[in-house]
Amino acid sequence: MKTIEVQDEQILLDIALQYYGTAEAMGEIIANNPGLKNEPSAVVEDGRELGPFYPDIKLKAGLQINIDDDGRLVKKTVVKKINRSITTYMEAKWQERSVR
Repeated sequence: MKTIEVQDEQILLDIALQYYGTAEAMGEIIANNPGLKNEPSAVVEDGRELGPFYPDIKLKAGLQINIDDDGRLVKKTVVKKINRSITTYMEAKWQERSVR
């Protein structure tokens, strides 16, 4: 296990892709980190209730997350190494962006 720090604008999928190489790891990350928290302002902006964890809302920046870097879900075959943080969270909703 190793501990990583969540960067600004990252969602659970970003962490799973960056450290495991697959979206399937999202469940394992949740299981290994029962204290996952979203950025409260992002939850409110999305019109959701504060309290529950939402995997599609950005994580709280600076949050420490345990990653099982030896787990069975880690994809060992690397096509190209990503040397930066992955962030897919968008403030604007998809519908609003597609109109532009």
